[in-house]
Parts: sequence; C-alpha cells; structure tokens
Amino acid sequence: MKMLIYSGCVAAALAPVAAAQNPLAVRSGNTEISISPGGEITGIRRTGTHWSKHVRGLTLLDSCRQTGEARVERTAGEGVLVTRTFVSGGRNIRLTVTDRFTPGASSILWEVEVEGGSEPWSTGIGTRLEFSDTAGGRFWTTWGDPECLSPLDGAAGPEIWHNPLESRPFRTMHLIYGGHFGRGAGYSVPVFSVMYPGERTGIGCAMSPGDPILDLQMETTPGGEVTQWRHFNRLGAGSSVKFRMNIFLHEPDWRAVLGFMAGTYPAYFFPAGKNALDVCGLGAYSSYEGEVDAGKYRKMGGIVNWKASFDFSYMGMFIPPVASDTTPWKRFDASSGGDPLPGHETYTTIAQMARYASRMKGLGFSTLNYFNMTEFGGFSAFGREVAFPDPHFTGAADVWENPTAFLYDNFPGAVVFGVVDDEGWNKRSPQDLMRMNVTFLNRPFRTWGGAIVTDVGDSAYAQFILRQARLHVEKFPGAQGIAIDRFDWLNEYNWHADDGTTWVGGRPVRALLNSYREFIPRLAGVVHGAGKVIFCNPHMNRLDLMEWIDGVYNEFGHVGHDMNLSSFLTLYKPLICWTPDRGTVMKSPDAYFQRHLLMGAFPTAPFPGNDHTIEPDSEVERFYGDYGAMFTRMHCRTWVLLPGVTEVIRGGALSNVFRTGDRVIVPVMMGTADTAEVRLRHCLALGLDASLRVEAWYPGEASPVTRRVTAAADELNLTVPLKRGCVFLVYSR
Repeated sequence: MKMLIYSGCVAAALAPVAAAQNPLAVRSGNTEISISPGGEITGIRRTGTHWSKHVRGLTLLDSCRQTGEARVERTAGEGVLVTRTFVSGGRNIRLTVTDRFTPGASSILWEVEVEGGSEPWSTGIGTRLEFSDTAGGRFWTTWGDPECLSPLDGAAGPEIWHNPLESRPFRTMHLIYGGHFGRGAGYSVPVFSVMYPGERTGIGCAMSPGDPILDLQMETTPGGEVTQWRHFNRLGAGSSVKFRMNIFLHEPDWRAVLGFMAGTYPAYFFPAGKNALDVCGLGAYSSYEGEVDAGKYRKMGGIVNWKASFDFSYMGMFIPPVASDTTPWKRFDASSGGDPLPGHETYTTIAQMARYASRMKGLGFSTLNYFNMTEFGGFSAFGREVAFPDPHFTGAADVWENPTAFLYDNFPGAVVFGVVDDEGWNKRSPQDLMRMNVTFLNRPFRTWGGAIVTDVGDSAYAQFILRQARLHVEKFPGAQGIAIDRFDWLNEYNWHADDGTTWVGGRPVRALLNSYREFIPRLAGVVHGAGKVIFCNPHMNRLDLMEWIDGVYNEFGHVGHDMNLSSFLTLYKPLICWTPDRGTVMKSPDAYFQRHLLMGAFPTAPFPGNDHTIEPDSEVERFYGDYGAMFTRMHCRTWVLLPGVTEVIRGGALSNVFRTGDRVIVPVMMGTADTAEVRLRHCLALGLDASLRVEAWYPGEASPVTRRVTAAADELNLTVPLKRGCVFLVYSR
C-alpha cells in the first residue's frame, strides 16, 4: 500500500482509481475542470481555446484509507458531486467525504465536507493539486519571504528583505498560515497560483477566509504537488466540517490573484470603519503628552500615535470605575519589559486622556488608544503578578485596584490553560509550529507586566471588554479609535473550555481563534457604531482575522518578511510598521524606506516618549525628512490590482502601483542603474487622460521634477533618472 507522509505522521493514500474514461466537465466563464470516474480532478482547460493542463486534484484524510469506489454524479446546475467512504487507521471509524464542484460567477467552487464517527475525534484534512507541467510553471503565494522554505530555516534578519511579489519554480516548502515573526515561512492570504508566463495564463486556488480554519499549513514539492492541511476541526458525534475553495484561471500576474480574492471576499479586505484610510501616517507608540514639533512630523508624513500601554491601571482595566472624569488613578508605571519602576508614581484621568486626543487631532495627527482582550491584570500593591490559584481576597483587598480579586470575582472562567507549553506561541519552536506536541497544562500563561492570558470566549469577560470599549468611544471623542494588541495569543487552545467545534489531543477545547471570531463583530458594533476605527497588532498575519479590522500596526513590521505578510492584508487599509531603534534604519536608510514605499507601508517615526521603538535622533531624522514628501503622498493609498499595470523595463528596479484619490502613485525603488524605463498600462482604467502630468520625487529634494506627457495606446513609457536608487512617480490629469 502506498503511504503518504505528512509532518512525520503516516496517512494512507487514496485507493487506486480506474483511468478516466468519460470525465464530467464543470464550467464557469473561461474555466473548465474535468472530474474522472474515480472522483478526482484530472485537468483544467481554458474554454474556447486549445489551452489545457493536466492537474490532479483530490481530498486527503490523515491516517485514513478509502474503501470502495467513489460515487460520481451530475447535480443540478451542471455541477458534479463526488462521495467517498474512508476508514481511519487503527480506530475503525467510518467517514464520508463529499466533494462538490459547482460553477460560480468567475470560478469553480470546490466544497469539501467530512463527517462520520459516533464519538468526537479529529484528523488532518488535506486538499491537494498536482501540476504535471512543472518546467513551465512558476509558483506564487502570499509569502513573507520566498527564500524561507520552512520554519526550520528560521526567519532572515530584520535588515534582510526579499521581494514577495516574485513567483518561483516549484520547491520543497512547508509554510504556516499566518507565519511567525521569528520563524518565517508563512503566508497571509490563503491562496496560491501556478503561473505559465509564456502561455499568458495562471491557475489559482483560493480558500474561503470564512471557513473554520484553525491550524493551516501548506506543503509543496519540486514535482508540482501543493497540499494544504487543516487540523483540529472536530468530527463525529453529529459534527461535520465544511471547507470551500475557488479554482480560477487568470493572467500570470500576482495582482490578478489578489484581485480575485479581494473581489470574492471583500469583507476581509476593505475596512468596515468609516474614513479608516484617513488614519494614516508614520507611527508612534508613545505615552508622552508634552509639546511636539508638529511641523517637523508633518514633513515626515504625519503621525498616528498608538497611545502606549501605560495609561491603564493594569492590563484590561483601561478605564477604571472612578467617580468622575476628573478622578485620578495610578497609571501602570512599568518598563518596556513590564517590570515595575521603583519610585515612579504617575496619575491620569479620563479628562486628561481626552484632552490629549483632542490636541493631537487639532495638530492633524491621529490617536489610537491601547486595547487588549487576551491579557488581564499585572503587578499592583496587592502582588507582583496575578495570583494563581485564587487566594480569595476579602475586605480591603477585594477592590477593583486588585487585579487578582477583580478577575476571580468577575470572570474566573476567562483564564486560559494551554495545550502546548506555558510560554506561548511567540516562543514556540519550529517543530511545534509544524506539528503541535500536545501537553495539557494546569497553570495559566504568564505575560507582560505580571498579567495572565485570558479568553474572550468567556461571556462575563466579553461583557467586561465591551463595557471598556463603550467607555472609550464615549469618553474620547478626539481619538480615532483603538488598536488591539497581542493577537498572537489567538493561536492558543483553552482546554478548560469547549467551543463545540475544536478537538485537540483527544479532548474538547476552545480555540481562542473561535472566541475572537464570535467576539469581534460585537466589538465592531460598538466602535464602528461610534464612527471610530479598529487597528490591530497581528503578530500572526491571517486574512480570516481581518474582517472588522480597519488597519494594522505591526510590532514586527521592521522584519522584512513580516511587513510583507501584513502588506497583503492591507491592500485597502492603512499599514504602519514598527521601527525599533535608529540602528534598524541606519544599517541601510535608503533600502529601509524604499521597501516600505514599495509595499505601501508607513514606518514608525522617531517620536518623543516612544516605548521600545525609535526615539528622536537628529541623524536618523534627516533620512525621515528625505522621504517625508513621498510618505505624505501615500496617505489614503490603496493598491492597484490591474494585471500588468506596471513594469520596469530597464534599471534593475522594482515598482508597484497605488491610487490616492484621483492620483496614481508608482514607487520605483531599489534600482541598480542611473536611469529606469517605467511602463504604466491601463491608463484609461486608472482614470487618467491621454495627456498626463507626472511628478518625479527624489529623496531629500523639496520639490518634484514635473512634466506633461502623452499616453499612447492606453500606456505610457517614461525614462527617468534614479537618485539613491529610486524615483517616486505621481501621475494625475
């Protein structure tokens, strides 16, 4: 019997099937797939042409074998239904796998349903496409680093950036959905493509971000296999699980792939909050409330300050139950590492925080107040950390100022007990990312400042966090919204709770991902309902987390691959990236700023009071000023996803295309020559006339070189000088 090896586990392969004799076809637009009598995809064809590829597609179950033959039947609407029976190895559980292929608006919809077993259990569910033409095909996905083939390789250093917009030959890869800032080898949008540039066609396969995806991993081989494995979905005892994918043909350009995703699943790509694109500019993470040189920071590109996490009394108690807006409370006086600062005792009030946000708004800057729903508590006068187990405080110690007492009095069920280790996903080994080693822990996770990790799936805790959100939108009218920290904890599984759909290590658990999915629409109702926005610090970059999120402030955005992952999530949303210190910039200032511009990202500015990020420095500020005009013109940018819209013909540079209002922005970056020839196509679709105004901006120059040019045959070729390896082109009527 043939054996399929997956992440060190043995899984039985599908039973042999008879050669396809009379395959059934499913068509949608220009795409047609063939289904064999054995129930497998056997080919993809472009309708109305002779173009076709032999592609095998099938569903796999880890440690299971198929019994009997597949039942293949035509359904209403010219679809095909395939039903197969599997038996799990060693447990004798019978399962039914249904693959349904249906014509969609612009793709073939492939739906997989798995059900079976009288008792709850789980197994890996894989979908595979095998491409026989590997010589002409090039693989692309939304990877952070196309050079990092596996978490075992480790992430490249922060100063290393590889172009994620390039396709590559088939290779042995193991990628983690969401990636890991320290391990690399991630992809952020669940889609891939095999492109045949010489044949002007690509084959795309997109997963629905609305599926119940928990742990998702992609494996590829030099032989053309692309397999995506899903883990920990509960089966049996009446439970079944469904997944959806789209197969589509497209032009051989990554823009066509992302354009399909954004058009098919717009709720995950477009901000739900009003005027979210206006909350853009260079970042800051500062609790400083003194005077600033507003003119200097406007010239750098403006400021969005994620108000650093020290105004709260302790984590989670962002606005305590004080008597009035002018009643002071003690702030959380901690170091960047979360340690108490001896001798520090500072205070704030609701009124003081409100005045700060209003003053920043008056300067033309934005404020996002700190928010967190996965951590609670911290050190206080009552202890160095949140106690465990409950010490049962009474009397004068049973007050809101005591985070331990408040936790156990109000939502003790929110405490998370993990299933891997007590350090958390941030420090997880590459081996545990690729295959989780389950260990049920009877102690909570400890985190920053003496807090513990909490699960917003607990109803009482969810109500508390919602009350905090209502206070934010009510008390701080000058703030633009909130920024939620620490999405990394959403990778954990709480085995002291049960969400009804997740199964890990033979037990029911609650996936914090599912807790988040249920909670975030409720939070958005509060924040968006007040005209505010929600940003997040993702840590893991997953498209399915972006519904209801309006922008990203990525704490690890200075790491090249992590910025790339976030960029694919923010095609139509603002993206701000961390800059930890001057050394990060000064290693190669031009390269640092140019990769941000190319990927549509804003760096963090050297702002007064920044916490564990870059501080004011005259030397580094000069470089921020050099690129300030470019970042200013990137305000409200959205990506242009017209296939083939731009190309650098000569000059060794990279380019991208953005839209800002009625202007089209083309950053031409990291060139290796003195000049570049830049081609812009689809001028009419971009809203540009045949006669165009073009501004060429260069680092350190106060004004652009401007000229009028004329497009021919809906495209425009420009030969332009490069200075410090770049030119920033602005096209308008």
